[in-house]
Amino acid sequence: MRSAVLALGLALLVAACRVDTSVHVEVEDAGSGTVTVVFNADAVAVSRVPELAGGLLFDDARAAGWAVEGPLFRADGGVQIRAVKRFESAGQLPQVLEELAGKDVIFTGVVLEQTRSFAETSYRFQADINPTPPLDDFSDDALAAIFDGQPFGRPLQDLIAEAGTPEDSLGFEFLLTLIDSDDAFDASSAAFGVDGELEDEMVELSPEVDGSTATWRFSYGDRPVRVGASTMISDTLAPLWLNIARVAGIAFGALLLGVGVAKLVALLRAPRGRGRRATRRRQQRAAAREAEASRPRKRLLRLLVVDVHGVIVRPTDPREGLLLPVILGENPDIDPELIRDRHRMLVLGRLTAEEFWSDLGLGPIGRDVETRYLSSFKLVPGLHQFLDRVASRSLPVAAVGNQPREWGLRLRRMAELEDSVSSWLVSGDVGAVLPERSLFEATRRVMSVDLYDCLYLSSVPEYLDAASDMGMATGYFAASPEDVQETEHTLIRGYDDILRGRSTGT
Repeated sequence: MRSAVLALGLALLVAACRVDTSVHVEVEDAGSGTVTVVFNADAVAVSRVPELAGGLLFDDARAAGWAVEGPLFRADGGVQIRAVKRFESAGQLPQVLEELAGKDVIFTGVVLEQTRSFAETSYRFQADINPTPPLDDFSDDALAAIFDGQPFGRPLQDLIAEAGTPEDSLGFEFLLTLIDSDDAFDASSAAFGVDGELEDEMVELSPEVDGSTATWRFSYGDRPVRVGASTMISDTLAPLWLNIARVAGIAFGALLLGVGVAKLVALLRAPRGRGRRATRRRQQRAAAREAEASRPRKRLLRLLVVDVHGVIVRPTDPREGLLLPVILGENPDIDPELIRDRHRMLVLGRLTAEEFWSDLGLGPIGRDVETRYLSSFKLVPGLHQFLDRVASRSLPVAAVGNQPREWGLRLRRMAELEDSVSSWLVSGDVGAVLPERSLFEATRRVMSVDLYDCLYLSSVPEYLDAASDMGMATGYFAASPEDVQETEHTLIRGYDDILRGRSTGT
């Protein structure tokens, strides 16, 4: 993370820009959790320090276990960098926080304690936060050596005089979530005085509390603060289950005693030899029932699931094969990586179609470009004839695919598939993309069918692998010879093969 901190420090010192940093510690059960860091730099910072827009290297952070996302371009010209790292125990949290800017730079004395007792678990967090670390801490030793001991290439006082006060440029926010629950949660803070001693709590230091999350906000120049929070998680069912277990234990003991007495009476009354023969017969019948239960049941075809892209319409990869050419044909100056990033958020349901076109600078004509894009899809030959035959056999059809909900509904109407396709679930509906399990699980719930009784057709082998792992029957759909890839799934050469009752394996 040191490369990001260095660039942000340079941004603060070269112009009157704005850089905000947010650190969110989320504590889960057993003392594990995540640390999420979000850097937001405004357009002025990006213009003065171009490295913020793509020149930063995060290899060291990724090697240390951080999942880094960004830089992501914001609509206002700024950028956002997001990094997340898990800690598996309370003892690992101080080390993770040290990795942000160095030891004892921002966070010191970090303590996370978990105490368990019967039906209750308590959590306590405490840390000293310095929102005004020395600006030298944002420098780099290698740069200092190059510039004759000046870590930023010039005397720090000269840079501050030119840039203005860091208090107006640097914002810091610390959020703490102690077990997301409805139980009692308490947070507090106190400032350090000039002599380093803690002073009484002050109103302006009080955190904002929302549920089990506390938020402290600082500006550069604020005094060091000690923050703390605690919560108590109560298991209201534990005493009840203890009483139930006691009653159950007494009842079970009485049952065992009754069974033992009954067996003893039956043994005494049965003629010699009859008891052993009856026991053998019971054992044989039990073995037969167990063998029958372990035999795989016959697969019943109760639902046909098809991939929207590749099985209903072409192309199979609409983003690269269709969306990018349409948008770049309208405005070739748009960054293709920006299109890919916004499209990923769109298909996950995190952006609306209007926000998508607005972020690309096509807001006024976005609807027209969208219509031209959706109209460019081609139905796979033989689709409607195949669906008519499936309908005549009373076999329902469900469609799944990676696309935003609004585009999916429009494409379904344009292809006249409202009646012939019973269910149309896309990634925008569930917030997950294929080959994740969510779309298949959602289809199973909507159609009330066991996945074991479903046949899934797709032109993407990775999607078929995921469906097969969930127990579905699969078919690799290749509408043309050039589409055929090497796969272990049954090969179906377009709808003509199905209509003629023909399919082959690879």
